[in-house]
Amino acid sequence: MSTADPRDPHEGSPEEPEENASGQPADDIDAEFARLTEGLSLEDAPLTVEDVLSDAAEDEAEAEIPTIAVVATSVASAKALAGAIRLGREARTDGIDIPTGSRSLDTSTGAIAVGPLAETAAHDLASIASTALQRNGIVLFWRRGDRMTATRYKNGDRGEDVSPAIVLGAVDDVVEELLLGATGLDELDEGIDPSTVTRADALEWIARGKKRK
Repeated sequence: MSTADPRDPHEGSPEEPEENASGQPADDIDAEFARLTEGLSLEDAPLTVEDVLSDAAEDEAEAEIPTIAVVATSVASAKALAGAIRLGREARTDGIDIPTGSRSLDTSTGAIAVGPLAETAAHDLASIASTALQRNGIVLFWRRGDRMTATRYKNGDRGEDVSPAIVLGAVDDVVEELLLGATGLDELDEGIDPSTVTRADALEWIARGKKRK
């Protein structure tokens, strides 16, 4: 016969888990802490102020490495290319803009767009130019320090990466000189900033320009 007092609802019931100050069961807190610290070694030395400052200095040094972008095209003139870039920006719906510092220049093998651009900005410029030039393929060359890349673009879309050595032979020598640092951007003509071109001028310049075959 049970001696439990029927008036006591807790008498004879399973023991409730202990709760912490936040109201969560202690077992749940322990399990969550174990999950968060899984794979961490408590014996590792903590970060010091010197470590943080050293990482920051490395980031600043990396940011100071000069960069250059060259978009090589078959467009006949710098004016026509500047106009195409201006209209290409207008045609895109993803919101990318013409990077600050971009300018178009004439070369013997077709107009180029250049600028001291970071990698993302360089690809933005190539995307915009390629959007306007549609089926006419272009090549984006980009260099930062010892790293050099070449990427094909067509119809506004990024294509395959290729060896810069393969495509440099098809463009004016000034492209290679820029990429190798033998010629600086400040040694070139002022060129045309596509972001300053009006829509009317862009349409007129493109109408006058003839793409090289």
